[in-house]
Amino acid sequence: MTWTRGEKYLAISFAIGVCHHIDHVLRYDHSGWPFRPEVTPFTYSFLVYPIFLVAALSRRYPLVRITATALLFAFTTFSHVYFETPFDQYRTWAEGSPVPLRGIQHTLLNTESRTAGILAATITVLLSLFLGLALWQFILEWRRGEAAK
Repeated sequence: MTWTRGEKYLAISFAIGVCHHIDHVLRYDHSGWPFRPEVTPFTYSFLVYPIFLVAALSRRYPLVRITATALLFAFTTFSHVYFETPFDQYRTWAEGSPVPLRGIQHTLLNTESRTAGILAATITVLLSLFLGLALWQFILEWRRGEAAK
C-alpha cells in the first residue's frame, strides 16, 4: 500500500507536532503535566495524538479523516493565533519569559538564543501549514474518489 500525498503531509505534521511539544517542554513555563505538576492547556494538547491516529487510520472513511484533520488544523492554528503566537515562542527563547512573582523564566537549556526562537516559531508555522496541506489533499482525494483505495 502506498501513501497518498495527504498521508505524507499528515506524517510530516505528526513529526513537526512532536518537535513542537518538545519545544514546549524545553520552554518549561509553557508546558504542564506530565512535565510539571500543574494541569495546563499543554496537558490537553496531547489529545491531538489520538486524533492523528484516527486521521491516519481512516483511509476507508474519508469524511472521518477530513473531520479529524480539520480539527487538528483548527485547534493548532487557533491556539497559535490566540494563546501563544510564534512571536511569543521566539521571545521566550531569545529573551526569556516573564513569570509573575518569579521574574524571567529561561528555558530548561538555561540559554537565550535567537536562533532557537526562530526555529521554534518556524516549527509552529510549518505545523499549521502541513496540517492545512494534509486537509486540502484529503478533500481532493475524497472528491476524486481516491480515498478508499
